[in-house]
Amino acid sequence: MGRQALRLFGCCLLLLAAGCGRLTLPVGQQSGQATPATAPPSSPAAAAGTPATSQPPSLAEAYRSVRSGVVRFEVAGCTSSAIGSGFAISPRLVATVAHVVADGQVIRVIQGTTSTAGTVIGIDRSTDVALVRTVAPLSGQRLRFATTLPKVGDQVAAIGFPDGDPLSFNAGTVNGLHRKALVDGVPRHGLIEMDAATDPGSSGGPVIDVHGDVVGLVDAGPLGEPGRRLAVSAETAQPLIEGWRAVPQSVDAGTCDSVLGPDGRPLPAGDFPTQEAAQAFATLDIYFRSINDGDFPTALAQLWHPDSLASFRAGVESTQDTDLTAQSVTRRGGTVLVWLTFTSHQDPGRGPAARPNETCTRWSLDYQFRRYHGLWLIASTRAHGPGGPSEPCGAAGTPAP
Repeated sequence: MGRQALRLFGCCLLLLAAGCGRLTLPVGQQSGQATPATAPPSSPAAAAGTPATSQPPSLAEAYRSVRSGVVRFEVAGCTSSAIGSGFAISPRLVATVAHVVADGQVIRVIQGTTSTAGTVIGIDRSTDVALVRTVAPLSGQRLRFATTLPKVGDQVAAIGFPDGDPLSFNAGTVNGLHRKALVDGVPRHGLIEMDAATDPGSSGGPVIDVHGDVVGLVDAGPLGEPGRRLAVSAETAQPLIEGWRAVPQSVDAGTCDSVLGPDGRPLPAGDFPTQEAAQAFATLDIYFRSINDGDFPTALAQLWHPDSLASFRAGVESTQDTDLTAQSVTRRGGTVLVWLTFTSHQDPGRGPAARPNETCTRWSLDYQFRRYHGLWLIASTRAHGPGGPSEPCGAAGTPAP
């Protein structure tokens, strides 16, 4: 691919710089009759004594076997937040690419409707590889690295969360090996080129072969050219990851002059100076953004004691929330309280209980957070102050949308 400038595929939300074979059982003996020990031949090949052949492995089968081990990253930094992908190699270790988690102040690993905090214990920006340890163990499949490089023309599939969408499977072919490229100004080599479709948010997700083994990690590519995607090879990533697994690093994310508010935009750190505020804001940002995007499992993963997915979806399916503003943050013992105002737009019949046909509502709520799996998650909500929790848009003292 020469020295073309390429883009990393971490999805930056505020880029301020940037089947098994069938088993046939023998037929049993019947009373008084001699029955053949096996079923009669069912095909000419079988009748001729040709051995039966099993179906070759497929990418679809491989995907079904490993998908439970692919996780989503939501990472809040000082001035931007990012979405990425990764995969579990043990109950508490997740492999990904460096640009997804680099400088992350709050690293959240989401598996289905469960969230846990993560800490970087190994990172190499020159090869774009990282290893994250989770606070709580993950369920699901553990993925393994392939022991050999794929061949040009081999079928592969990229698995991840492109553009922050739900888990996606994209099949393709290996176009080339040992590629060199200039990625965001950094010279790279030993890359795998493939034509599996990937987008921002796919970064760090596994590229698997038909056996479900990881041959690479989704990394970069030229936007607008879907047939040319690059992956960090397992040959490059595995030695680094195994080294950090044996000897974890201490990685300092530094401090921030600003924090990301509940709408994902920077606020002066002096206004909300605590790490609890930053974490609570990150939870609110993911929660509301996921509702707006229709990604209800990810939204549900931000609740300390989640409802069922079906009931949660029914309650917020038509909702779009805007104008999120944090009015105050307080710490009370083992809880954090955020006073949040925002506007919701919803279908008729989905408005507040007292005004079900209302389609635009202004809310003033206290969100209470409790610590779980290393994160401050939403435990409850209530009206802020003595008045009701909401009023119609355009009501007295409330700006029209």
